Amino acid sequence: MTRLLRAAGSISAFTLLSRIFGLWRDRLMAQTLGPGFVQDTFLLVWALPNLMRRLLGEGALSASLVPAYAKARREDPAKARELLAQITGAVITLLTPLCALVVLASLLLPAEWLPAPEKGGTAAMRLLLSLNAILFVYALPVCLTAVYSGAMNTLGMFALPAAVPIVLNLFWIVALLLCGPLGITVDTEIANFTAVALSIGGFLQLLLVMVPLWRQGELLRPRFGLPARGTAAAAVFVAMGPTVLGMSLNQVSALLDQAMAFYLVGDGAVTYIYLANRLLLFPHALTAMSVAVAVFPKLAHEAGDVDRQLMRRTLDLAAAATILVTLPAAAGLIVLGDDVVRVLFQGGEFTESDVWPTVLTSSCLVAGLPFLGLAQLYARAFYAIGDTGTPARLAAKLMVLNVTLNLVLVLTTNLGTAALTLSSSLSALGNATVLALKFRKHTPAAHDLGSAWMRSVAATAAMCVALPFLRLSPNDASLLARALGNVAFPITVGMLLYLGVHVLLRSPELQALRRRRQKPKVDEPPAG
Repeated sequence: MTRLLRAAGSISAFTLLSRIFGLWRDRLMAQTLGPGFVQDTFLLVWALPNLMRRLLGEGALSASLVPAYAKARREDPAKARELLAQITGAVITLLTPLCALVVLASLLLPAEWLPAPEKGGTAAMRLLLSLNAILFVYALPVCLTAVYSGAMNTLGMFALPAAVPIVLNLFWIVALLLCGPLGITVDTEIANFTAVALSIGGFLQLLLVMVPLWRQGELLRPRFGLPARGTAAAAVFVAMGPTVLGMSLNQVSALLDQAMAFYLVGDGAVTYIYLANRLLLFPHALTAMSVAVAVFPKLAHEAGDVDRQLMRRTLDLAAAATILVTLPAAAGLIVLGDDVVRVLFQGGEFTESDVWPTVLTSSCLVAGLPFLGLAQLYARAFYAIGDTGTPARLAAKLMVLNVTLNLVLVLTTNLGTAALTLSSSLSALGNATVLALKFRKHTPAAHDLGSAWMRSVAATAAMCVALPFLRLSPNDASLLARALGNVAFPITVGMLLYLGVHVLLRSPELQALRRRRQKPKVDEPPAG
């Protein structure tokens, strides 16, 4: 468990840096383009290659590859290298013609043939096709990057894969900063120029993860073509079938959310949802995702045990840790939401009228953070034992539920984009609850998570009561004063108060974290 926690800490540290650059880039985007049809269209198109990344890269393929790659390395490292070469070749074989087809169609399809939103009209569709021709190419390098990152995690290398997104953020930031000096001032031209920079950044990301694997002798020449029947690579693709279905339903549901915001809610809606997701991803990557990524190889390794008691113990400890870190992050971001949005995004084309819709949309989405983290953790546990069907079937049902809730809330309330994010949080709650109950059929729980919830709720409540009184700066103070006095200071003191309550409660979760700093016993291997 010590090694797991150290890996999670390593991932969190680099992910924190990545998220800081990500927030900087989002601030530049919001203030440069504003919540209008140009940024809405850009973000909608940007979701497409990221859909491919989540399905074929860090999603279904990675979930199927990691257990197979770990097993192959235990048997014969040469088999693992061959498996990675076959998977690489298959991904290139599948995605290259798809990218070429999408680019060609985007260049040739008349914009007038596409249904246009009320604001932007045909101009928005022209921009959509132009951006799609540029950005969809990004799907190929980012999927390969995610595959290699999964291999690196299996080899015990967590830091670099977590740091790779920093490269893309830097390309995005530099592109936006160069627009002025280069004389690029028209919003549609800024969008296209930024898209080109992102595609280039995707290939550099790939290079950064290829070099360490190549130096360790883990990279062979890609085996182009689909893997032969009966091979380990073919088994990986067969195993990922139900996972693709499950994850594709989740990602298609998210894409439908953005499409509904684009067409049903109005101008700026996609931007509000995007910024809400960015605010969610910041604590999510530092908390729940770090735990899930670090624990997955260990779950895959322990899943082979006959009674799976070690696996269940690891899973329950990871679930308790997820609750410990996600609940205060979600509550704190909701309480400080207005100050956070003003400090991060307000200025330029992002005006006062855009603050409240972003705050409300973000609060409804962040409320589901603990359940999102638990759902992803339990889904990985199912993948580790080879049960990919259960998460897939549940995802199909939840997609229908999510779309239905979207329509009901959008059409019957005045929540606007917040209706879509509230629906997502409710779906995450349902997903986590059902997955947790169903996994008990494979192995009974080893620890009581109910008490973990009660301790974290009590500590979070104490923190939230104090947060409003910790604001030091008025709303008309400088940006730095508000950032330090109304965001950084309350967060710091709130975290200390939260941890203090857990110390008073003698929470076992904190004892597990303390063991990270203890030296290993004589009969324990040194933590790597």
